[in-house]
Amino acid sequence: MKHYHFLELLFIILQGKSFSKDYGLFLADEDDKKGVWLEPGRNLDYYILRNGDLLEYRKKFRTLRVRMLDGMLKTLMVDDSQPVANLMVVICTKIGITNYDEYSLVRELQEDEDTENKGLNFGTLTLKRRKEEKERDAKMDQLRKKLKTDDEVNWVDPSKTLREQGIDESETVLLRRKFFFSDQNIDSRDPVQLGLLYVQNRDAIVDGTHPVTQEKACQFAGIQCQIQFGDYNETKHRPGLLDLKEFLPQSYVKVKGIEKKVFAEHKKHQGLSELDAKVIYTKTARSLKTYGVAFFLVKEKMKGKNKLVPRLLGVTKESVLRLDERTKEILKTWPLTTVRRWAASSNTFTLDFGDYSDQYYSVQTTEAEQIVQLIAGYIDIILKKQNPKDHYAIDGDTGSTVVEESVSPLKATILQHETASKVEKVNMESVAKPAVMRAGADGARTYGTGHMGGAQYTTVSGQANIAHTPPMVQQTKITSVLTEPQRALLSTINAGQGAISIAEQELTTKAEIPELGSDPASLKWKETTIDTNKQNVSSQIAAMNAATAQVVTLTSGPVEEVDHTAVGAAISTITTNLPEMTRGVRMIAALMEDDSSGDRLLDAARMLCSAFSDMLKAAEPETKEPRQNLLNAASRVGEASQQVLCTMAEDEVDGEEGEEGERRRMGDILLGLAKAVANATAALVLKAKNVAATRSGTDQAMQNKVIGAATQCALSTSQLVACAKVVAPTLNSPACQQQLMGAVREVARAVEGLVNVCQEACPAEDGEVSEQDEHVLQELSQAAAEVTRTLNDLLIHIRKRNTAVGEAEKQSDSEVQRRLLAAAKALADATARMVEAARLCASAPHDANRQDQLRQAAEDLRVATTAAAATPALRRQLISKLEVRMSIN
Repeated sequence: MKHYHFLELLFIILQGKSFSKDYGLFLADEDDKKGVWLEPGRNLDYYILRNGDLLEYRKKFRTLRVRMLDGMLKTLMVDDSQPVANLMVVICTKIGITNYDEYSLVRELQEDEDTENKGLNFGTLTLKRRKEEKERDAKMDQLRKKLKTDDEVNWVDPSKTLREQGIDESETVLLRRKFFFSDQNIDSRDPVQLGLLYVQNRDAIVDGTHPVTQEKACQFAGIQCQIQFGDYNETKHRPGLLDLKEFLPQSYVKVKGIEKKVFAEHKKHQGLSELDAKVIYTKTARSLKTYGVAFFLVKEKMKGKNKLVPRLLGVTKESVLRLDERTKEILKTWPLTTVRRWAASSNTFTLDFGDYSDQYYSVQTTEAEQIVQLIAGYIDIILKKQNPKDHYAIDGDTGSTVVEESVSPLKATILQHETASKVEKVNMESVAKPAVMRAGADGARTYGTGHMGGAQYTTVSGQANIAHTPPMVQQTKITSVLTEPQRALLSTINAGQGAISIAEQELTTKAEIPELGSDPASLKWKETTIDTNKQNVSSQIAAMNAATAQVVTLTSGPVEEVDHTAVGAAISTITTNLPEMTRGVRMIAALMEDDSSGDRLLDAARMLCSAFSDMLKAAEPETKEPRQNLLNAASRVGEASQQVLCTMAEDEVDGEEGEEGERRRMGDILLGLAKAVANATAALVLKAKNVAATRSGTDQAMQNKVIGAATQCALSTSQLVACAKVVAPTLNSPACQQQLMGAVREVARAVEGLVNVCQEACPAEDGEVSEQDEHVLQELSQAAAEVTRTLNDLLIHIRKRNTAVGEAEKQSDSEVQRRLLAAAKALADATARMVEAARLCASAPHDANRQDQLRQAAEDLRVATTAAAATPALRRQLISKLEVRMSIN
């Protein structure tokens, strides 16, 4: 390295000697971190150089060791004079990453000297900060470790150079995604970023950064097995093979039989390539509520008390979040668009929401600067991604006018940007060019002051020039007006959303109960309470599922034919049962033997509330959402209710052999039969399209009629499948059976209508049908017969769940059948009420009110039995059984 005296340097420069772009002048200091690279574009006076100062003529480029999350190590040449933000462009380009502004570097600092001897860990465990950097509260530090927060990640400052931060050539830094903005666009076409995103998500799930249920954890582990081991091999992939700590969160590692569940999930992904499996893994991870959230553990003031309590603060690409410090449940969301200002100090961070809130949100934290960098970084990315052509005016030109003109008679809108200090004629150019202005109907006029043409107007902001504008064109404003039933339905939906929000909030905690002893009375009370609440929750879920299926059925026709009053009644059924279900679930969760089972039950119940919320949103009148959104939301209601019922039954001894196992098996059979109907209907629709093809070019109206009938048939089948998914977990309920049978009848009517239309489209000429028409009609008839067969199989399965319904179907007299169905339903309802009253009375045998309720329920059952016995079919059965007993005696 050659040193130059200040005067020698000036002499060299005056001599005109040129320097290589790879070299530069460096003003050294005793502390290498304080040295300064001289920028080529600045004068020497800027650096306040004095006679006697030494400059080093050194090479600007140095090596940088960069480790990827997957363990790959790359050594790159970077410019030591540039800040890290500029280096990210070079680093990411050489690695193959385009969106460099979403990545940053992390310093891999050892917590103690012995860490080096424990092997390398290519996850987030090497990202801890030095303890001496911040003064930490012991309890907060322990909680911070448990929650895996981002304030433990030691990000490299992007505004400083590597040398200024003491990162020498021997140190290794970790490349890691810091901003989750455009990650949803990453798929198998970008294997580099896909691999990095997969590893980062995998580590976050395994170390507990993203809380997941046991079922979800097994799903992720199964996909991870497919990525690491390939296709499932029964002889090779057996329990004991996996190091579960690398596949599952710590809380699930010791769960009995968990490895079998992981391999069961692994088996589902047979045939997937490594890239496709990574795509599924990252896509599934994006569905987590905590995905893309950077967590910071802070302290906030407790409401009504002068006390600071721990709280989680989260930052995403869209909002700032306030979260529960134990469960990471979102308590409050502030969109970034509502953040007006922020202030950061050494130990506090404050947000100002302007008109969106009447008070600041302030927390105590030592990581205020890191939070500010994250929020500012997201805002910078958003501003960079915005398309400049979306803005008509010039950025920063607040004193300008945008003139808008409607050119008659084509009603085109033209825009021209004019500065406030300049008066000139309107440009006379082709309207095909962007951002220019053409003369209006009355011709061009010059800008002037004190005069405006008659019957003309202009809209201005700030300083404005008086300019030519066209005559005002009156246009009719079209407003959508809801009918009275639609407004009533919308009000019911809004009230329902409020009830769902309250339920979701309540489901964050278990019911508070006194500490129970181990005496027989306490154990009996606990057993009785759990059984009673399970029965109640099951009944309420059945009622809500039936109401959901009813909403699907009632909204299937044209908007003008929808019975909005009936839809509102069905939604009211959901919202009135939801609070009772919430109380029952909280009580069951509190009494469960395993705390984790109780937490999973609360999670499942919140998922059910979320599914109901999506369904209500899709059911709003005059909604712009497609019909399929409502069907998908209804399907999610069925899946979520199934999860609630399964979680409630986890502590039952009989397991798969008991009532819960039978219910699941019958539900699976039902879904299989419904899919068989869907497949048969799809084949029928294809045959109908063949019929429509024969009318192409000859009878367009008839072709459209066939296509319309086929479309209706497909829609009714989608509705049937959605209803089946909803009611499958609660098929024992008569109301659910009724809704499902209604959906079956809709499909049967649609199939019959399609067959009739197709026969009409192929008329006989001279008493005979053409050979081509006969062939397509024969294929159509066979497809229709297959649909009918699958529908009958589905009906038989439904009837198995209720013997009374099966007896009713055997009756040839429709009136007798109707009466028998009504009597059977009344008898079943009365029996259910008496069983519930008996359970309640058993829990409090000395309660007079419970005894009266049991007495009334027994009386209702007697009345229902008497009414059912008056039905001819049941009367004949009773008489025949009585005659048999008398003959035996």
